[in-house]
This record gives sequence, C-alpha cells and structure tokens, in this order.
Amino acid sequence: MMMALLYVEREWQASDTRKFGIGNISLANGTEYGQHSTHKSGLEVDIRPLRKDGLPIPVHWYNKEYDQAATAKLIALFRAHANVRRVLFNDTGIPFVTPFKNHDHHFHLELRA
Repeated sequence: MMMALLYVEREWQASDTRKFGIGNISLANGTEYGQHSTHKSGLEVDIRPLRKDGLPIPVHWYNKEYDQAATAKLIALFRAHANVRRVLFNDTGIPFVTPFKNHDHHFHLELRA
C-alpha cells in the first residue's frame, strides 16, 4: 500500500500541485476501529477528493468546490499504477466507482493482495 501511495503521489505532483489527503489505512494489529469494518489488512485506504480551491480540507462530492475531473484523474492514476480491486465513492459520474454508505467526502480504495 505504501509503495502505491508514494508512486501515485509522485505521478500526481508531476501534473497537479494540489495535495491529496490520505486517511485511514489500518491499525498495526489488524483489529477493527471506529465505524470501519474493513481497514484490517493494510490493503484499504481512504483518500480525500480534490477541491477546486485547492484547500486541504474535506469536501463532499455534491459541493460546488468539489473537483470531479481532478478526483477522476486521481482515481485513474491509482487504477493504472496499483492493483485496485474496487473503489467505494458516491460520485457515480466517475468510472469504476461503487456507491457505498458514508462515502460522500472520501473514496475508499481496496488493493488486491
């Protein structure tokens, strides 16, 4: 997971100066925490969608500051350079995403082992 994140971050920075936020991955011992039933194996990560104004704060996919094109590009980078199993995110205007409860302000990436 960490290699995929670092690789995509470098590719992203080559074309866009905005930073993307990385959230929950997993606890070291693989136990459940908070409201997450996943994030146990180290193969899941939550990523914040991009904002048009570039601020490093959360944005929901239906807000005017949400940058769908940039978020779609970021998801495409992950899909091209990581072994992505699925992407959970409620913006169904982006290819390859699956809607999932409480995924309006971040997308959840799952990698294959």
